[in-house]
Amino acid sequence: MEDDKKIDRTCDDQIRHLYYLPQGIARLEELGEVIRVGRDYELNRVDEVPEYCYLVKEGRVICYELTFGGEQRIYSFMEPNSVFLEECMLVDKPSPVLFKTMVPSTLVRIHKCALKHAFKHDIDIVMDICKSMAGKFLSAMGQIRCGQQKSAEWKICRLLQIFMEHYGTGYDGKILIAEKLSQQTIADMLGMNRVTVSKKFKELRDISLLEQINCYLCVRSAEALQKHMELMK
Repeated sequence: MEDDKKIDRTCDDQIRHLYYLPQGIARLEELGEVIRVGRDYELNRVDEVPEYCYLVKEGRVICYELTFGGEQRIYSFMEPNSVFLEECMLVDKPSPVLFKTMVPSTLVRIHKCALKHAFKHDIDIVMDICKSMAGKFLSAMGQIRCGQQKSAEWKICRLLQIFMEHYGTGYDGKILIAEKLSQQTIADMLGMNRVTVSKKFKELRDISLLEQINCYLCVRSAEALQKHMELMK
């Protein structure tokens, strides 16, 4: 029983990082140039080795791929201060996934030569990049482990908690998630069928844990949601 609890705690710790990767450091801004791009701006191609990595200053970038069936599968959100494409750039490998903006965004574009030159002179920058890559490795491992150990309903609830932590705001004694999230987006993020997500949402509404207000998801009680998740462990 104690071993089972240990597995649950470890899984919960890792899943926290699924969609919010380790934060970049402001000093990385000095290595690149600021660019401002609109929504749905593609930042790389899967068949090319990137010459640049990016630091998100404002906005949001998603890491995703399109399946053979034409479905979009989202792997992570890059929030402000997140770094991406640094690993592929440094080892001269094409990225197996795509990155694009979800909203108009301000990014710092850092060239490979600038980052390698900084490595020679600033150990803190080396550690910044190492922390970013290590965090992504742990996140990917946590995603695989939790995907095997947890039910679809638990993963949906945990994703709601993640969005509550980052975008939640008080509303009439409840927690309103101040980001518009469609069932399809959640299905894409969790690698589920939209029908499954729709069914689980209905079950959460039926037990008075979840509601929708003006196209925004609203959790009626964070404590009740947590207790519901604990019953599923």
